[in-house]
Amino acid sequence: MSFLNRNISAIFILTYVFVCHVAEVECVPKGHMQPFGSHRDPSVTTEELDYVPHPKDFYEKYVKPHKPVVFRGAAKKSRAFHDWTEEYLAREYGNLTVRLEAKHEENNRVPYGEGGILGRDTVKHFISNYQNYDAYVISQVPGLMERDVAIPSCLLCGSFAKSIQEVHLFLSAGGGKTLIHQDPYENIHCVFNGTKQWLLVDPIQTDSVYLYEDAAREFGGFSLVDVDAVDFIEFPKMQNIEYSKLTLNKGDCIYMPSGYLHQVRSNGYMNSAVAIWFSFYTKSFQFDGSDCPDTVEFKPMNEVDVLWKFDGVGLLPQGHMDINMLRTVLLTSADDNGKIWLEAFTEKFLHGRDEDEDEEYYFNMRKEFTDMLDPRHRGFVTVDEVKQLSIDELKEVLLTFDPHDVSNTIDFEYSHIDHTSIINLALDIVQKSPGDIFNRDEFVQRYVDDIGGTPQKAEEILLFFEADDSKTINKEVVKNNIVKAVEKYASAPEHDPTFEHLWFDHMVEHDEL
Repeated sequence: MSFLNRNISAIFILTYVFVCHVAEVECVPKGHMQPFGSHRDPSVTTEELDYVPHPKDFYEKYVKPHKPVVFRGAAKKSRAFHDWTEEYLAREYGNLTVRLEAKHEENNRVPYGEGGILGRDTVKHFISNYQNYDAYVISQVPGLMERDVAIPSCLLCGSFAKSIQEVHLFLSAGGGKTLIHQDPYENIHCVFNGTKQWLLVDPIQTDSVYLYEDAAREFGGFSLVDVDAVDFIEFPKMQNIEYSKLTLNKGDCIYMPSGYLHQVRSNGYMNSAVAIWFSFYTKSFQFDGSDCPDTVEFKPMNEVDVLWKFDGVGLLPQGHMDINMLRTVLLTSADDNGKIWLEAFTEKFLHGRDEDEDEEYYFNMRKEFTDMLDPRHRGFVTVDEVKQLSIDELKEVLLTFDPHDVSNTIDFEYSHIDHTSIINLALDIVQKSPGDIFNRDEFVQRYVDDIGGTPQKAEEILLFFEADDSKTINKEVVKNNIVKAVEKYASAPEHDPTFEHLWFDHMVEHDEL
């Protein structure tokens, strides 16, 4: 918000307070500095069903018009609804790895668990500690767990069955909350333990929720507003928001359209849920239900084709661009003769923020992308050829320019921690500590407490300075070599939204969203 607009808003509310004071009535706008939703009662109704509709009906009545709907009792088809207790999860899946985030999204510290890997824990260790963690599991469902999660029947035929992207696991103690946000994919969210309170805001009110700036060119996005204390001076349009409010109980599911704004609070001693992300439909990617039988049944996830799965160890292949969007952008880039000229295509779409610093990387990326689509080196690929690409072929093409996000790798800490903060920490200890010996214990402690890293990575940095097995480090050695010691941090890849912005702009330009 501009300085002028902010001050006009402040003057408006202060004037309102003064008038209220003179009139001896309530002097603060209703809901000011209170949780989101306190400013007015909910005035929008979300439809609820006690059954899951046939895929064709689901598409026509809800997906096509982007209309949320609750499926009461639908999650009872999952074994997770019946069996997921702390004891069961620790016994059956204790050794599996899951991804962690801070339970409160305004906390930018990434937690770590057993194994000392930032953003990772084992199921057993998490279950043993989660009541006292500022952490929750948000991870792809690990492979062995798939048998416990039933995919709703409305997704199991036609185009739906070929476009389930990934399935996320949520596991937490009660009290978690999200920001107001929108997801990049269509989503069916099912609760197995606890309850979740949802506040839904129609995207026609997007201008009133103050999304961060880049969200205007991205498929997802979040609001800058503090959902626990909405400041009407800083965010005056929030007073006008109309919303729907509902509670998902244990056993319920909700369909949340891609781009639909919502804010969620989790409750209960243990809260567990899954989110099934699937492709959104566009002008060029239409739903086809011609192969759907009259009756479709739920199936466990391990019997369903999901594009990106996680085996429970190492890399999580989540968060990729939708392969159907890749196909759409290619098709809408064809000339009048049905050819997509790959040099022009890659020059337009395969760019990055640091391209000037690493020209070779981007040259190789474009070459690999081109060679995969055009092995005969004609310089183009045809519309018919793009339409015939299999799911596996599209995934291979996608990975040439959309590699796995750094936050999903075991080396995430190198990207997450700013290398300059480590340098400044080490030099501060060098300067303030007495004597010639570097205080390694202080470095480890402050690396964890002040910077937000793990003890394991702190020890890895110190290992760079050790000349022998004594573990004694001279301060002068640290001073002269700290820059080299954190080279992995300085050169680590970071998330780059440039690709998403370019592709999103193209989809908007061609009226595909």
